Amino acid sequence: MQIIIVNGPLSEREQDACIRQITRKYPASAIDKLYLEVHEDYVDVHYTLHRYRELRKMGGYCISEPDTWNSAKRAELQEMLPNSFEEAEA
Repeated sequence: MQIIIVNGPLSEREQDACIRQITRKYPASAIDKLYLEVHEDYVDVHYTLHRYRELRKMGGYCISEPDTWNSAKRAELQEMLPNSFEEAEA
């Protein structure tokens, strides 16, 4: 997790309090960046979460996200028949 402090200094104790506040909602491993914007009386906390990639498996191999595929691979995905095992899970 990257911590970015804007508009002034923030003590370690204040940083820890902000981190505890946000990690109540999301685990620290899910947070990409934590923005702490310091004002006179308060601190605004903003964050961005890690983007989890959708991986597809085709032909027994894990391949990247469908939006990065060429047109032939996208057509293969459209024509692919679902596996009976995958239907049972859904």
